[in-house]
Amino acid sequence: MNLLIVDDEPLARAELIRLFGEILPHFHGVEASSLAEARSALLGRDFEAAFVDIELGGSSGLEFIPDATAAGTPVVIVTAHDRYAVQAFDGGALDYLLKPIESARLYRAIARISRNKRSAPQDLLILNDQTHCWPVRPTDIILVEVEGSYTSVKFADRKPLVVCHSLKEIEQLLEPHSFVRANRSQLVNLQRLQVIHREASGRMIGTLVGHGEIEFSRRQAKSLRSRFAL
Repeated sequence: MNLLIVDDEPLARAELIRLFGEILPHFHGVEASSLAEARSALLGRDFEAAFVDIELGGSSGLEFIPDATAAGTPVVIVTAHDRYAVQAFDGGALDYLLKPIESARLYRAIARISRNKRSAPQDLLILNDQTHCWPVRPTDIILVEVEGSYTSVKFADRKPLVVCHSLKEIEQLLEPHSFVRANRSQLVNLQRLQVIHREASGRMIGTLVGHGEIEFSRRQAKSLRSRFAL
């Protein structure tokens, strides 16, 4: 997860980076100490979000919101003052954090960034478990399935993630990609299907690379036959 951190105080930037390290298993932070550096950082880079202080050595971090928005980067304001909140949200800020920042509050801000990006196809998703946010590439996912009261995301080359999202929420996240609902409890990546067997009884069984067999419900089997002329 690429994040831009804009603050004119080195210790404040270091503390935010420390907190990100606790919450995000993998992230890359780019630091800027002024508006000029922040604007320069936007050139040629894609950020999931920018965390911006308001008081920047005579400049206001609020001035950066239009630049970041134009670049497709949501802004989270980070400040010790609550009096700028209305102005920040009116200007287009996604969230507003008060210093000193608590890990739980930062976690919610990252979750909001993830929700904000769900309306468009993403090369990287942010999935949340009880304690961490995990950047995940949709192409790496083989299968998503309900296991009791939990949702498990399974991959070819790493351990499954048990996440806080419902199957329906993940289905919406993955809608722009090659995923279909196999049945009430499983969502499969079509690009990971090795073969589909059609039985005389009408049952349709798919074999997933690195996982095994899954059975499509009659409704979904009918949808697949229509979609791919099976």
